[in-house]
Amino acid sequence: MNNEHNDPLVPVGVGSAPAQQRFFLAHEKYLTEVPKLAELCNKIFNRTLAPPDANERQVLLDANLPDDDPTVVEWEDRITASNLIFHLGLMACDDFNAIAILGGNGAGFAALIILRSMYERLVTALYIAKKPSEARRFAESSPIYKLNYLTHLRELIPEVKARYDDTFMDQVRKDAEAAKARRKQSICSKCNQPITNEAWTRVSLDVMAREVDVDLESLYGPIYIEGTCQAHANSLGMERRLEETDSGYRYKSVPDNEASLAVQFAHRLLLKLIVMQSKHFDLKDEQEITERYAAYNAIWGGSQVGFNLAPEGA
Repeated sequence: MNNEHNDPLVPVGVGSAPAQQRFFLAHEKYLTEVPKLAELCNKIFNRTLAPPDANERQVLLDANLPDDDPTVVEWEDRITASNLIFHLGLMACDDFNAIAILGGNGAGFAALIILRSMYERLVTALYIAKKPSEARRFAESSPIYKLNYLTHLRELIPEVKARYDDTFMDQVRKDAEAAKARRKQSICSKCNQPITNEAWTRVSLDVMAREVDVDLESLYGPIYIEGTCQAHANSLGMERRLEETDSGYRYKSVPDNEASLAVQFAHRLLLKLIVMQSKHFDLKDEQEITERYAAYNAIWGGSQVGFNLAPEGA
């Protein structure tokens, strides 16, 4: 047959069609719920973040207080915290979408890697919401990361120096040094000595999770440690991807169980994210949130982790 005048075949999807079909059959209730989750997320995030209250700002200006006055510091911390909480939430929503795509295509281990990022963003946002005084420390870490990133980039790719020349890098170094100096101005309440920790916060992620949500603390192992194991080249991560057969070990090329687990964990984290955003910005979504939690329990039941999950304060 002469196909010269026939239109070329065009793919109608991207990914593994067999894996998608298996996922559709196994998670019909979840897939029915996703549009409702998307609608609620759009309501929370598809908006412009309100600017600081003009009257409150004017009162501070009229008072002519110094930058280090506690009232000024508290106001700046609060404004910075809200910006970080909102945008960390947006990034976590992006992670959820990526996990849904990967999980729906049977890419379970890849989904677990992205799940780790979603967990870290959620815990960080909750921690900053609880301790706004950490907000500027987080934000002011950017020049330090930028200096490290560009220094290595210029070493590895000499052509980049034309874009990031010595004059530009001198300013980056000054900004990074200023950020480091501000960190060293913090005083420990116990020993009255300067705190010089290079991290933006002085506690580890598991401790942050413990301080903000006991459920998130319990998920540190199965989500964060597992995701870290899968993200890096190590023997344990390799072992986790092998399965024993009668003829020996083989690579687990169809990790459907891991895909399902990642999707359920992501659903669970998304609900916590929605609750936090709604409370912090007083969006009054209580009824919709209650419905989404009820749907979560109906979908996942007792077959996996997270049975009978309830919104905070319920």
